[in-house]
Amino acid sequence: MTMNNKHGIIGNPPLPYPIYERLFNFMDNVLPNFRVHRKDKYGNLVTSEDAITEDLSDFLDSEQESLKQDPNYSFKFTNQSQKKTDIGVKWGRGYTAYTYNREPFCWVEAKRLPTPDVEGKSRDEREYVIVSQEKINGKKKFKGNGGIQRFKQGKHAPHLDYSIMIGYIQNDNSIDYWFSKINTWITELANANNEFWSNEDCLNKYFSNKCDRFLSIHKRKDKVPITLHHYWIKLNKK
Repeated sequence: MTMNNKHGIIGNPPLPYPIYERLFNFMDNVLPNFRVHRKDKYGNLVTSEDAITEDLSDFLDSEQESLKQDPNYSFKFTNQSQKKTDIGVKWGRGYTAYTYNREPFCWVEAKRLPTPDVEGKSRDEREYVIVSQEKINGKKKFKGNGGIQRFKQGKHAPHLDYSIMIGYIQNDNSIDYWFSKINTWITELANANNEFWSNEDCLNKYFSNKCDRFLSIHKRKDKVPITLHHYWIKLNKK
């Protein structure tokens, strides 16, 4: 449910208002400075997606707080917002009557690159894009859904026009390698099932001299298309 406020509709700000541009520029500027600080019980930096994302949510919120902007024109980052996505971005930092229970106007989904191997669990290497729903002996081969897949199906941000994906790069492969790899997966899906996937789902490079950033636009059944801004981060290992 959306809520009215003095600026428009919380959950999907009016397009003339440059709130999304402000958010994307903020991400572009601060993400290159993100470092993982949390350590596991052995003293090593954490590598799990949930732990990194919790660190990222705290980092983004701290960076936003340090700007000391008008709270009505700033953002609040909430980890595991409504348990639907990794981070929910809310409009305004203040806790007031008109901001209470406001919905995120942007959702952030984070994925590890590559998809990690987990002992005893089978994972689809294409999780950034899709998780196959193939069944073997009546049981799904893989659990869950892919990142872009969730947005296309309307499982994430069904009422929003814009959202964000974060790629945690955890090996020595280059940004260009992952750009090519992900677009290859999408092209293969489009050739195999062009009713849901198409070549138009491929990522495009977005010019930035600060961050590794990409853009993709995806059609959704019975909904307007969603535009995803992709930010990829080379994570520190020590």
